[in-house]
Amino acid sequence: MKNVLKSITLSVTAILFTIAIKAQTSTKIVAVVNKADWCHVCQANGEKMMKEVMPVFENSGIRFIMNDLTNDATTEKSKELLKENKVYEAVKKITYTGLVLLVDAESGKLTGKISVAEPAEKIIETLKMSAMNEPMKEKM
Repeated sequence: MKNVLKSITLSVTAILFTIAIKAQTSTKIVAVVNKADWCHVCQANGEKMMKEVMPVFENSGIRFIMNDLTNDATTEKSKELLKENKVYEAVKKITYTGLVLLVDAESGKLTGKISVAEPAEKIIETLKMSAMNEPMKEKM
């Protein structure tokens, strides 16, 4: 009987731990990065986003989606990806590049935006605040 209770306790603990981990890593914010090959702001800041910002949020509640507005073909391909991730309606009217658009994953509503030209630290802080549902001060 003692072994059965111990086994049940361990099983329940494992289940609760798994649920807690999943809750911590489930997507809270979808960060849609509007970019284009011809965008000078994107060209100047793309490497910063890829090397300094995005790695900070691996296994976090923030998912990045690249919205490539380079031409009609890339825009259409991105549109399908945005629809799959249920953020298209929130971002479809914002067609300028060099921006990170923040969409609440649960409600599908646009909650903020920030320029990729901002310092990496400011972008990271804005994303963290957005994931914690704190009000953001936009600077653009």
